Amino acid sequence: MTKELLSQRKVNSFSTSSSTPKPDPANPTLSLMDRLSISQITTYHWSLEESLHGLVAGGIPAVGLWNRKILDLEPAQSAELVIDSGLKVSSISLAGGFTGSNEYSFDEAIADATQLIEFGGQVNAAAVQVASGPRAGHTVNHARELTVDALKRLGDVAGSNGIRLALKTMQNPQARSWTFLNSIESTLELIDACQHPAVGIAVDPAHIWHDKSAKNLITDMISLIAAVQISEMKSGESVQELFPELDLIETIHEAGYQGYFDLEIWSEQVWQSDYSEMLTSLRLACQPETPPQFN
Repeated sequence: MTKELLSQRKVNSFSTSSSTPKPDPANPTLSLMDRLSISQITTYHWSLEESLHGLVAGGIPAVGLWNRKILDLEPAQSAELVIDSGLKVSSISLAGGFTGSNEYSFDEAIADATQLIEFGGQVNAAAVQVASGPRAGHTVNHARELTVDALKRLGDVAGSNGIRLALKTMQNPQARSWTFLNSIESTLELIDACQHPAVGIAVDPAHIWHDKSAKNLITDMISLIAAVQISEMKSGESVQELFPELDLIETIHEAGYQGYFDLEIWSEQVWQSDYSEMLTSLRLACQPETPPQFN
C-alpha cells in the first residue's frame, strides 16, 4: 500500500538553496566529508558557541542544532552565533509532543514548534525534526489525528520560512517517550494523510537496516526525505569501519538525496570522549581519497 501511495504522489521540495549542498556539474557526486553534519547532541558537553567553533576548526561543513543549546542563550544571540560561524544548518532538533505526554498542551506544543521553525528560518536551516509524542493514553487514531492536525498547521509555518519538517520514526524501547510511529511505513502513511509539501520524513540508516520493507522504499520516498540522521558510529580508521550502514547511506545518496548526513549519537561513551579528536578522525576517514564510494 505504501509503495502505491508514494508512486501516486508528487511532492514539492522546500529545501533552501544555501542550506543544501548542490551537485557540481563537473563533479556530479560529492564526498561524504562535504555532506557531513554533526549534531550538537553528539557533542553533548560543548556549549552552542563551543560546538560552532569546534566544528569550524574540525573542517565540518554543517551543524545539527539542538533546541536545548539554542535556549541556553537569547534566541537572537544564538542565531547571530550560528550565522557568524558560516556553518550550514542541516536540521534542528526537536519539535513535537503533540499528544500531551510532556505535560504541554497541544497549543503549547504548537507554539514551541512555531518558535523553533521561525528560528530555523533565521539561520537558514534545511529542516526541523519533529517527534509526534507517544500515544499517552490516546487511541492510535486520535494520536494520528492530533499529529496530522499539528503537521498541517506547522507545515504552513515551515513553508513560509523555507524549511521542511522531518517527522521522526523510532523503534521501541526508545520510542516510548517520543513517538507512537515505530515503522517507516506508518510514518509515510501519516505524512500522506497530511498532504502538505513541507512535511517530510527523517530517516536513520540504522533503522532502515532493521526494517526490510523500508529498504525497498528508499527510491520511492526519496522526495520525502527531509533529513538523514546517522545514529551509529563505530571505531576505525576508514569510513567503512566508522559507519556500519555505509551501504544504505550510499543508497540514499544515489537515489537523489542532496542534503546533509547528520551524525546524531546518543552515547555516554561518545559524550565523554575528546570531541576535537573525534572530529579529526572523522575528517581523516572521510577525505575524498579515502572512501571511493563518494568519488
